[in-house]
Amino acid sequence: MKFVIIGLGNFGASLGKRLIEEGHEVIGVDNNANHTTQLQDSLTYVISTDTTEEQNIAQLPIDEADYAVVSIGEDVGASLTTVALIKRHYPKVRIIARGISYVHNAILETMNVHEIINPEASYADQLAERFSLKGSLKAIPLDDNYEIVELDTPAAFVGKKVADLNLPDFGDLVLVTILRREEKTNFLGKTTVSRKSAGIIRSDSVIQNGDVLVLFGKDSDLRDLCDGK
Repeated sequence: MKFVIIGLGNFGASLGKRLIEEGHEVIGVDNNANHTTQLQDSLTYVISTDTTEEQNIAQLPIDEADYAVVSIGEDVGASLTTVALIKRHYPKVRIIARGISYVHNAILETMNVHEIINPEASYADQLAERFSLKGSLKAIPLDDNYEIVELDTPAAFVGKKVADLNLPDFGDLVLVTILRREEKTNFLGKTTVSRKSAGIIRSDSVIQNGDVLVLFGKDSDLRDLCDGK
């Protein structure tokens, strides 16, 4: 897919690089020449321009994009003006806008953008959930009741088959997959450790020491499991 990312601060730059890694085409836009210069070798193409000026928006290749991501992180006025100009000149493109505040989110909602994202708030939620679950390495809240958690394997699970874990006894839980340690040595002899998904889990799969369980379930049931109840 093709993306135009407007605003190449920390969030916009990180998003652009990740999309490139995933094989997408990314055009980065920012009014700060330092930002575009730093990313000229990382993104497909970069453009230094002020997107609050209508003639500048009209010259961007947004009509060729699947998504226009407005990730301007501090200037509410610049964000809203950019969104409005994109909607005027490219009414068919799907706009994803970064929300800066409650009021900013409310205004973006009235502008009918495709999606509003709040990366700082999302990370705060994940971090809070991670701290609240013993042994949790990562937590992604899905709504007020359910989340996905990466959990260090409880000692009592090691050596058991998945079918013998009896997860339903702990509540409304589903084992999505297992992340397993994998060591790699580069050409300099440096050994690094990463985790690789075991894919779809069978009932006869055996849990190993050091495994990370990826679980989906209710918050309260996940807490009970983590607390050993």
